[in-house]
Amino acid sequence: MKQIKKIAIQGYPGSFHDAVCKQYFDQKVNVIPADNFNILGSLLSSGSVDGAVMAIENSIAGTILQNYRILREEKLWIIGEQYLRIKHNLLINAGTKRSDITEVHSHPMAINQCLIYLRKNLKAKLVETEDTALSAKKLAISKQKNVAVIASKEAARRYGLEILDTDIETNKSNYTRFFFLQQSRARPTIDANKASIYIKIPDKKGQLMKVLQVIDHHDLNLSKLQSYPVLGTLRSYFFHLDIEFDQLQQYLDLKVDLKSITNEYTELGIYKRDEININNNPKS
Repeated sequence: MKQIKKIAIQGYPGSFHDAVCKQYFDQKVNVIPADNFNILGSLLSSGSVDGAVMAIENSIAGTILQNYRILREEKLWIIGEQYLRIKHNLLINAGTKRSDITEVHSHPMAINQCLIYLRKNLKAKLVETEDTALSAKKLAISKQKNVAVIASKEAARRYGLEILDTDIETNKSNYTRFFFLQQSRARPTIDANKASIYIKIPDKKGQLMKVLQVIDHHDLNLSKLQSYPVLGTLRSYFFHLDIEFDQLQQYLDLKVDLKSITNEYTELGIYKRDEININNNPKS
């Protein structure tokens, strides 16, 4: 019998990590919840799971910087990415009226993405929690009638909650980019057209400009440039880059030139880039 893969996610069944995990790996994986991204990285690097799903940036909230640190420190390898349209909903226990709600619970990012709706429609205390789906589960268990949560439609279905309002996020172009990870480095697939790397460069005038000029010279697309401080070292930064190409050899040629002007050059993954697709949504 084929062994079912164990895939770690940040969050719980019914979360957006759960939804994108099942889209990418298929519905038959054994999903292993992790309370935070540090635990998720440790589960994968230790070999306790076969893969992991990690959010890396959101179109509204920006980059999740700590996750680049985890990728580096745990030496994880990116095998793919996916953009997911995030739709938030206000969930309640049956019989709860809008006027009953005195608290709204959810992950801080979800709360921040729904602030205009919350301020306009409710006079409630906003309570930050570990996870959207876990908030839904706890509400269902507690049977509280004064609490609502922000979570997905799948969380409502899974935990038997009612949906008071749908699509309550402020910005309807709300996408999260997820990485799919494994423990060890893998050879690029034939359709690979994107590389995620990080570099360190000398703390000298014009060094970052040289990097950008080399990329421009090779006529490749730099789709992301993100700095992150080297902890404990002043004026020293990692620079995370996403580079897109048509043929793998184009990237390999660029790599040779970039390594000649950097102090450190490390690949995090070479994979097929995802295109934002308005139909690529969970039943949220």
